[in-house]
Amino acid sequence: MNMVKLSVHGDDPTLKSILEVLPTDPERQWRKGEPKGAGRVHLDSGFDVLIAQASKAQVLPSRIRTYLAECRSRGVTFTMPRIVAELQLALNGEDTVDAPLDLTLADMQHLTEMGISLSLVTRCAAA
Repeated sequence: MNMVKLSVHGDDPTLKSILEVLPTDPERQWRKGEPKGAGRVHLDSGFDVLIAQASKAQVLPSRIRTYLAECRSRGVTFTMPRIVAELQLALNGEDTVDAPLDLTLADMQHLTEMGISLSLVTRCAAA
């Protein structure tokens, strides 16, 4: 399954103000100092929002555009100090062979203007 997730972390007051106007509830939230496994703790608070899951990667760009347009209409931005936002795309390698996932220059500019970095992971199919 192909997936797009928005991961945001930073200071509590700013995260709270973002969550109040975000179009969807977070899939996962954590607080600064909470354990995150292997004896480590979160260095800051944050949340993950699942934007889309699809068997075909080619549908993801339109879902990203729709979600980010809704965020923009609500005044959501991630350009504030002490906030880091990352759009995470997890793709199955075999799903992009015949029809690649295409993000336009306008898409990339939109991410930049909103203060969102891009992370792309491609998983190989199990043998």
